[in-house]
Amino acid sequence: MIPGQIPRAQFRNTLMYRVNADLQVGVEYNPLAPDVGPLLNWRVVREGDDRPAVIVGTSSDRIGTPSGRAYYLTVSKSLGEGVGLYVGASYSGFEKKLLIPAGVSLQFDEQWSSLLVYDGVNFHPMVTHTWDRYGLTLLLANLKYPGISISLGF
Repeated sequence: MIPGQIPRAQFRNTLMYRVNADLQVGVEYNPLAPDVGPLLNWRVVREGDDRPAVIVGTSSDRIGTPSGRAYYLTVSKSLGEGVGLYVGASYSGFEKKLLIPAGVSLQFDEQWSSLLVYDGVNFHPMVTHTWDRYGLTLLLANLKYPGISISLGF
């Protein structure tokens, strides 16, 4: 939920199913838009000591776009000590152009983490607290709109 944002970003709902350790499929529903679309996240190459992970997928376009799908390729690598980096290429169906997203993940302990996301246009810092199979994320979309994400694994 991101109050004050455009309708599609104000109340986003996703349901994902983990087919195996490398493939997740799902659906996204944005009731205020209204907008329904597929979600896919496939880790094509697993990270190794000398190689990054490679992930491809699709989702709704970036936060702040009123419509469109994004198709992405991401390369990520853990640097150890709870720090990870990623960079990618994402085709924006709304803007009809290629964007270069990047970010940093920080794992502070087993319950606290942060994700600093640049979506190719705007910056969105997040902090997450997890316990058992629940997660609560606070975010600042476009460094302007505070939001919250609640997750449940089952």
